[in-house]
Amino acid sequence: MTLLRMRLGAVAVAAALAASGCGGDDEESGGGGPTQIKVQDTAGVPSAFVGFGVEKRIFERRELQVEVEPTQGGAATLPALVSGDIQVGGSNVVSLLLAASKGLPVTASAPGTSAQEKGEDFGALIVSGDGPIKRAADLEGKTVAVNTLDNIAEVVVKAALEKEGADPAKVELTEVPFPEMSTAVERGDVDAAFSIEPFVTSATRAGARIINYSYVVTEPGMQVGAYAVSRQYAEENPDVVERYRAAVAETAEYVNAHQDEFRTYLSEQAEIDPDLAKDIVLPRFSGELDVQSLQSTGELMQKYGLVTEPVDAQALVTE
Repeated sequence: MTLLRMRLGAVAVAAALAASGCGGDDEESGGGGPTQIKVQDTAGVPSAFVGFGVEKRIFERRELQVEVEPTQGGAATLPALVSGDIQVGGSNVVSLLLAASKGLPVTASAPGTSAQEKGEDFGALIVSGDGPIKRAADLEGKTVAVNTLDNIAEVVVKAALEKEGADPAKVELTEVPFPEMSTAVERGDVDAAFSIEPFVTSATRAGARIINYSYVVTEPGMQVGAYAVSRQYAEENPDVVERYRAAVAETAEYVNAHQDEFRTYLSEQAEIDPDLAKDIVLPRFSGELDVQSLQSTGELMQKYGLVTEPVDAQALVTE
């Protein structure tokens, strides 16, 4: 049993206790002012996206006072949602679908990052620049690093390898944190790694080579991330959820139209080197959750053994 699945099991128990008596208080401030919410998301581009919207007063115009809590990963996000410690959590969609399949009371309320429709993307499978791996089929019998098993990285690596002629059952996946992947590839600890920006650009500058953009190969434009709330919070605060969704959509529109401005914000607020921030491939941001993409990902989760029963993506989405 992986660490993520163990955590989801523990959260399920906590959720049952929480549903019986805690959480769910309206977050409106007593004087009729803006709604105060805590948003937790992965440090870097994801958390910077919300922070950028806050700086541009997009959330403020919808009477939302947002506190952004950057994290090093999404493992603590679902427990924090269920317990009421945060009101909104950013997560990759596989973790959310996996949580929903285990009966956790969470719901996807707004889109996060998406893959590009074609070409270069913010997620890439990298290998040593002077190594023997030239294409996906060369990875049979080899080891590929992902940041977390039972996660979207595992799904897209397996799907992309299969689409490009490799048998994913003959490829071993191992966990390596994103910041350590490039070194692991160069040392030969692993044969390849599925990394994301800004680590992809850092790796290629150091001599690594990209053999595919796994998100895009799996599904052009696929929904990669989403913002979730607890079902109890969604039921008790539908207007807050709708205002947050609208603010995300406006932030996405602004970022897409002012990418240079967003890159500057990344260099100033997300601790990304300014020169690097200018060159990284940004995710695609959108205003609507792609439920069909979620469903396709759910089917891949069952195909590759992350779940045993069919996943109903529509049941995860807040109406």
